[in-house]
Amino acid sequence: MKKTLFMLLCIVMLSYNNDDDNGPITVTTLDGDWDMTSYSFFGPQPPNLESGDVIWNFNNAQREVTIENNVSATYPYLPESGTYNFTTLSNSVIIIEDLSWGDNYNFEFVDDKLNLSYQDNPEIADDELFISFQKR
Repeated sequence: MKKTLFMLLCIVMLSYNNDDDNGPITVTTLDGDWDMTSYSFFGPQPPNLESGDVIWNFNNAQREVTIENNVSATYPYLPESGTYNFTTLSNSVIIIEDLSWGDNYNFEFVDDKLNLSYQDNPEIADDELFISFQKR
């Protein structure tokens, strides 16, 4: 009886699969160019953005996002132009490395829009950063 229970327990343990342990996932819907349409946070007046002002290009194959900020002189608090590595941990969490103003975001797709919300630590500060994009 003990051997049967032990074998059953071994089978159950070996068949367990936790998707979070499998490392980064690929979210192909991120690929391509995205126009930043809004950037809201706790701070000065939000920017008035037009198409082409700030473009993020996600490349899943390279695990890179290239940011083109054409309004940095007007809005110095927006992300700087450059290429950054990123990792998607699930269908709703992305980590963008080396951004000076934060790296962990929840993301969601609504039709052809991408919404990012910064995962801050409310015990330290509650920054409430939300960024919206339109697929180009």
